[in-house]
Amino acid sequence: MEEQTQVLKPLLQAEVRILRMTQQELEQDVRNQLEANPALEEYDDDADIGGPDSSESDSGDLNQDTDADEKTEYSREDYDNDRINDYLPDDIPSYYDPDRTHERLIADQSSFYDLLKEQAAGFDLSEKEQRIMDYLIGSLDEDGFLRKSIRVLCDEMEIYENIQATEDEVKRVLSILQSFEPIGIGAKDLQESLIIQLHHLDRNNPLRDKAIQILTNNFDDYKNKRYQRLCPRFRMDRTTMDEIYNLVRHLNPRPGSSAATSDNTAIPVSPDFLIEETDDGFNITLCRGHIPHVKVSSAYSEFISVSSGASPAEQESARRQVSEAKLYVAAIRQRQRTMLDTMNAIVRMQPDYFRDGDRTLLRPMTQKDIADIIHRDPSTVSGVVSNKYADTPFGIIPLASLFTQSFVNQQGEEVSREAVQIKMRNLIKNENPLHPLTDDELAAKLGIARRTVTKYRKQMRIPVARLRR
Repeated sequence: MEEQTQVLKPLLQAEVRILRMTQQELEQDVRNQLEANPALEEYDDDADIGGPDSSESDSGDLNQDTDADEKTEYSREDYDNDRINDYLPDDIPSYYDPDRTHERLIADQSSFYDLLKEQAAGFDLSEKEQRIMDYLIGSLDEDGFLRKSIRVLCDEMEIYENIQATEDEVKRVLSILQSFEPIGIGAKDLQESLIIQLHHLDRNNPLRDKAIQILTNNFDDYKNKRYQRLCPRFRMDRTTMDEIYNLVRHLNPRPGSSAATSDNTAIPVSPDFLIEETDDGFNITLCRGHIPHVKVSSAYSEFISVSSGASPAEQESARRQVSEAKLYVAAIRQRQRTMLDTMNAIVRMQPDYFRDGDRTLLRPMTQKDIADIIHRDPSTVSGVVSNKYADTPFGIIPLASLFTQSFVNQQGEEVSREAVQIKMRNLIKNENPLHPLTDDELAAKLGIARRTVTKYRKQMRIPVARLRR
């Protein structure tokens, strides 16, 4: 039992490490592992490539008679079994459609700025911090950059919004904004945006820190491809430089480029899940994107046998590499299962929303709620939803936006703050312009306290009734 625990602990650590990775980061990580460990090999499986309908598995169907709450674990026997050689188990539905796995546009029910405000709602900001956040979001340019200095922003907020904020207060709120999706938002320029994105990559990526050093200290040389200067300065060969260039090339140079569109409604992303409504309910599949198929090399495993003729030192080295390869493949497999379990739990809690795409139908839901359902830690759920997206019948949505704050209304019902704000906005939008609704009237229609109406109205920067005439 102790030996099994010793194996499962590094397996869990490996899963946690890769769980927060985006498709792009995982693809890069898999390729790094393939290059570093000869016991891992890539293979093509054409029979397993197809659209959503090509999957023979129904385990993603929420109406199947399966226990989605069951926690998948791997025993020592599983770990030593060479059959665990594919990162994607047969019982996890997946799809590979180049037209759908390339970057697509996020659902247009929310604008670019609304999506940022939805993410801000997940933080415990004071009323003053919320006003600062709203101003910072509104000050982003079409690339998603905040090109004004902190000092200028402080002066503007005091003059135009009557917000007296210190530079430290603005910096704190800005640091929160820079953690939002798409990563790179709120930077002062392209250089800072790329560095922020690099900092969000996996720490174990061997190119990450070197790329940060180059972009921090020699951005002009990098931008102008003066590699003859960079290579000796950072003690690396041209091959490594080309790998760093390829890494940075896949970052987003304009994280707020969607703000340049006329309706501010689209953000290019790659979906991690496909959610389809069927006659019987919902079917959920994982998008594997362009992540390579990997398995433990059978030929390399045979090398560790006594009859291979290898020296004891060579056999020990090969045995270690095979062990690491099995651990890595098992960790990715566990990652995919955890992601599917989490998405199943989310859809089960939000069936009305996934049928219509109406955010007012979102039930109050926290990451702990989902963690309790799948019997995992809330940090695991956080890793699943961080920078992950779902392709739904009504567009692509960020999973993080599905988690809403809640309170109990006057009828004793638990309602989400976002649902109330949306209803309030609609009431004000359709009010009689000659007799706009007062906060008391809004409170009566919404079934909440007047002070709550006043608080939300200020957060949404909606004037009082007498100023809306």
